Amino acid sequence: MNNLRILLYMMLLSLAACHPEGTSVKQGLDKAAQLMEQDPDTASIILETIQSSQMNEAQLAEYNLLCTQLNEDKNIPHSSDKQIRQAASYYEKHGDEYQKSKVYYYLACVESDLEQKEDAEIHFKEAIKLAKETEEYDHLAKICKRCSLYYQKYGNFDEALEMERKAYASQLMLNDNKSDSSVILSSALGMFGVMSLLLGLLWKKNRHALSQLDLFKEEILKKDVESDKLMLQCNHLEEKYQSLQLHIYESSPVVSKVRQFKERNVLSSKIPSFSEKDWTELLRLQENVYGLVSKLKEISPKLTEEDLRVCAFLREGVQPAYFADLMKLTTETLTRRISRIKTEKLMLANSKESLEDIVKSLGASPL
Repeated sequence: MNNLRILLYMMLLSLAACHPEGTSVKQGLDKAAQLMEQDPDTASIILETIQSSQMNEAQLAEYNLLCTQLNEDKNIPHSSDKQIRQAASYYEKHGDEYQKSKVYYYLACVESDLEQKEDAEIHFKEAIKLAKETEEYDHLAKICKRCSLYYQKYGNFDEALEMERKAYASQLMLNDNKSDSSVILSSALGMFGVMSLLLGLLWKKNRHALSQLDLFKEEILKKDVESDKLMLQCNHLEEKYQSLQLHIYESSPVVSKVRQFKERNVLSSKIPSFSEKDWTELLRLQENVYGLVSKLKEISPKLTEEDLRVCAFLREGVQPAYFADLMKLTTETLTRRISRIKTEKLMLANSKESLEDIVKSLGASPL
């Protein structure tokens, strides 16, 4: 049936060729334009039979526009912009608003296929602007839908969604001469397009969010590994620092002097030398290495310098009898003082531990 219809059209064109020059060209162009939407294959054959040498400028512009429209409607990628640019050049000077809108639309389609991104966007917008003025809502919806595909091609989904909304609005504005069923179908298709694009946009954003989340997880894992390495390094350095502090403490001449008191003869009247400078250095060392002074004062701010000196010697295990004379006290008086430090100042009367054990536990490990 289609072949018969094509044969009849060809016979009509052959008869028209007997008329004066230009008549067959005009009839062929008119027929191709009439069949373009319903029967593009027949329109294509008719266009192939028309000889461009018989055309004037206006007919050539129409011919080039129809050829470009045919390729676009049949989803044939455009490989050249020569034909559509000749048509655009003519219609910019001599065309009405609808013709200009149409030529700008197909020019934008060609530019989109040729990756002329900025020019395509400009001509899509110009085509939409002119189509609004003509109130050709079918044409306007067609432009907006194609422009939406253009934006989707480059990942601009917000703009694509806006074009789908405009296409849907244009379909709602179609002339009332269409049947109710066709209007409902057109509206439904428009809404379907909007919803499809919206879902696509949400899917793309969700995919982007998941991708960002995966990257974030990878960064967290890397940071965790780095943090573990740093923690190991810190622990190693802390151990080395503590070892160094102990070495400094154990090799200190002042600490050696204190420990000599444990070896002295209690009955000897000779007191080992221990100056004010030695006292200051001993307390400094015990504070820096063990935090002993600050720990004792945290328990009892009432502790005096003399009390701290007593605790410093007890920390080294020196019994009262061996350093009482250094404190200018008798052994009994020093023993009572040690008891008061524990019970009255440190408020540890109920503790079964001696002050010596308490002080040693406070200064048991380096800071």
